[in-house]
Amino acid sequence: MSKIEHIKLPISKIILLEENPREITDDELKKLSDDISKDPNFLHQRPSLINFTNGAYYCYAGTQRIKAQQLLGFNSAICFVENDVPYDIQKERMLKDNLHRGKWNEDKLSELDFSIAELEDIGFDFKELNIDTSLFDEPTMDELTAPKKDNPPTIKITFVSEKQMNDFEKEIIELKRINPLFQDIKYSFSLGEL
Repeated sequence: MSKIEHIKLPISKIILLEENPREITDDELKKLSDDISKDPNFLHQRPSLINFTNGAYYCYAGTQRIKAQQLLGFNSAICFVENDVPYDIQKERMLKDNLHRGKWNEDKLSELDFSIAELEDIGFDFKELNIDTSLFDEPTMDELTAPKKDNPPTIKITFVSEKQMNDFEKEIIELKRINPLFQDIKYSFSLGEL
């Protein structure tokens, strides 16, 4: 194999290989371009993989990142360029670039202290985490304003970390203090598996 260079290439010179089996919707491409816009230096850490052969630059891994950069109006892209990469190696790398091994440690994930909305914004798939996000749906105004003095709303939530539980409890206490709609709410928190 030849030496690998970390260089900036004009996007107009990059040919995207159509063999990539990973598909992306327009919405997902927009989210990827938004992510790149927020943190363009990420591309220096995860550049596209380019095979330079017969005088042309072929992108065989990272094609979605190239498309997202085009969407943002970038004229060039940071790439790893290698000469004459055998086709079998290109196919293998293409798949490995899109393969996600391992599983999430939910305790460590919760210690990072992101809200559900922030994790969704980053692009988390909650089916992968086995988290029922309907638990986090906000109640409707009818549910909040209906008189239920005899049977006030009850919230039961199980948390995977004590810090997360304590932070949320502070928010509920403050909400009950400042909003009369929530003053009769009953709640209970516990630690455990989701």
